[in-house]
Amino acid sequence: MSESGDYNPGPWSGHSFKSARQTYDRHVGRSYSQAVSSDRDKSSFLEKKVITQSTSPLVIACDVTGSMGDWPATMFSKLPYLELEGKEYLGEDMEICFAAVGDAYTDKYPLQVRPFTSGTDLKKRLQQLIIEGNGGGQMKESYELPALYFANNCEMPNAINPVFIYIGDEGLYDFVNKAHAKDWAYTKVDGRKNSKTVIEELMSKFSVYLIRKPYQNGWSDNIGAKDRQIYQQWSNILGEERISILPEAGRVVDTIFGILAQETNRIDYFHEELVGRQTPQQVETVMKSLYTIHKGQGDSIRHSEEGESIMRRMKKAKGAKSLI
Repeated sequence: MSESGDYNPGPWSGHSFKSARQTYDRHVGRSYSQAVSSDRDKSSFLEKKVITQSTSPLVIACDVTGSMGDWPATMFSKLPYLELEGKEYLGEDMEICFAAVGDAYTDKYPLQVRPFTSGTDLKKRLQQLIIEGNGGGQMKESYELPALYFANNCEMPNAINPVFIYIGDEGLYDFVNKAHAKDWAYTKVDGRKNSKTVIEELMSKFSVYLIRKPYQNGWSDNIGAKDRQIYQQWSNILGEERISILPEAGRVVDTIFGILAQETNRIDYFHEELVGRQTPQQVETVMKSLYTIHKGQGDSIRHSEEGESIMRRMKKAKGAKSLI
């Protein structure tokens, strides 16, 4: 499927990327003001718990603060492909749960979780999320809250291969705030709980990845101190083999597929499918972002000779040795 075309199979017949993007852009522009004016209760966007009978549930927890720009809207416009190609990897009973993440210290709606679902219902669930577009501006958001929530309030009795993907640009707070845990993750925390422990609890339940939007707009040899610091924090928790660095919103769905390919041992298929529908430059962007995730998985994931992985660039950057 080309970037300029629409996607028409099955229940998504007639879906237009352009009109879907316009619809979601309008939603983003008014969702927060409408929520505030109507004094929406959190029960309308944050389930007490989520349940799925799927054998391969997928959770996508996307940072919706201002610094993420158009990433949520880009993902929304490609929902049909996210679902239909996602089933190629995870199976026909795949269900997706969308979560929106903000900053519990500054935002009115720091965590939102919609029920697992599939098909065109995904569009409705995504439109129920409030895009606050705020954030605290201190290189951290409350990524520990969805980890705590899904570790304790997600039931997956049939799950064989559950996958959890963060999409964001910031680090996480070092400790879970007790009040935030109770109010937003519906979880009791005794004293200060280390966020690394919380993520590890999530990892005992899901296969967890991070797609990280760096502060720079494109690939660069000069990795800034903030990016190094944030990367180091996540790498210490997840390991670099579970982190994708992706500077372009347009390739986020492709990168999700690359993660699912890693999970299901279908990297050769992924590469062939990607090359068949994207430009060489787009393929290069995706494969660079997946370098540490796919590393060592075969010839099909090698970059073109003129390309160079972001991790190698980071290694060359002054003072970046600790990242590798």
